[in-house]
Amino acid sequence: MPGRARTLSLLSLFGPEWGTDPYPLYRTLLEQGPVHWDRWMRSWLVLGHEEITRLSRDERLTGARIEAFHEQLPASAKSEMSVLKDVLSRMMLFNEPPEHTRLRRLIKPGLTPRFIHDMRPLIEERADALLDRALTGGTLDVIHDYSEPLTREVVARLAGVPGHGMPLLENWQGLLLEFYTQSARQVPRIRALRELFDEGARARREGSGADLFSRLITDQLRGGQYTDDEVFANFLLLIDAGQATTTHLIGNAVLALLRHPDQLHLLRDKPELAANAAHEFLRYDSSVQFTSRVALADIELAGHRIAAGDSVALVLGAGNRDPRRYTDPERLDVTRRASDHLSFGHGIHYCLGAALALAETEIAVARLLARTADLCLTEEPVWIENVNFRFLSRLPVLCTPLA
Repeated sequence: MPGRARTLSLLSLFGPEWGTDPYPLYRTLLEQGPVHWDRWMRSWLVLGHEEITRLSRDERLTGARIEAFHEQLPASAKSEMSVLKDVLSRMMLFNEPPEHTRLRRLIKPGLTPRFIHDMRPLIEERADALLDRALTGGTLDVIHDYSEPLTREVVARLAGVPGHGMPLLENWQGLLLEFYTQSARQVPRIRALRELFDEGARARREGSGADLFSRLITDQLRGGQYTDDEVFANFLLLIDAGQATTTHLIGNAVLALLRHPDQLHLLRDKPELAANAAHEFLRYDSSVQFTSRVALADIELAGHRIAAGDSVALVLGAGNRDPRRYTDPERLDVTRRASDHLSFGHGIHYCLGAALALAETEIAVARLLARTADLCLTEEPVWIENVNFRFLSRLPVLCTPLA
């Protein structure tokens, strides 16, 4: 077993001491060094900002781990999980060059700054419509009344999901989480979405599809060789990546402001800071805490030898609060220049939907503050129990609407 065994582990986050706040654990580990072997997870933990950035660009690490995990499952589970495995293994996120480059080319050319700019009126209109309904009662569950329906409606437009398909996007769970917990709950939903996707396949191929997803990829379909299975997998990636993480990024941002009223009042007084603040929210409390890789070759890092075949967890939440990179990292500061945060990744796997997630967060928070005179928590937040994802189960607040 590589490295020296340590008593602290990321699995400690399931315990009472760090269950609702992982950052003291990260801080304790970082004080001991930026790289550790976690004997309970059987994985290297990389916690330093510089080290995570370096490894994110290192071709000796791979994110193509779906097939390998599937092969380790018992025969009965392999069959049950095959639908999830097939979809995930065709997503650009779980491939490396040259396959990753080819799959990324399907989506990336369409997500232009102009495209994101054109999405902003839709986001603003939906945010205000949701607030019109939610603010009438004087209470608001930021997750269920606001951020979740907002991101669902935006991603439905982006992915071209018609009105009759909207129920398929409700209560979305991360497909990777389902896969690794060997849960097949999402398989019927995936099959239903495939039927919906196939309804527009011919128009998409002919270039006559009117929905945003068809417009997003029409030129790439003409110029490249993509199977319908590959297009569907990355259609599903837009839905999977575009909903839950942004939903809870908005929720975490609002909670951070409620716990830092000076920053809430500053942002309310200076709404021009909203775009900058969105990056600080991502740095301060990202909805995704780490990402996993596998070493393809031996790597020397911070005095440790990561051996070929070892699992590596890039702990983004720790790197985002690395005191070697950020002054007073435990403090929320909406004026801080934090666009080099790690929450969208680095290198070839940098999140394609980053600009859209930033726009949604910026607009959602700004509209909430602009429409209310006061906000306060009605109860202690409840977090969904998960090591990797910082998801609130609900965030109820008292709110005083502006007259």
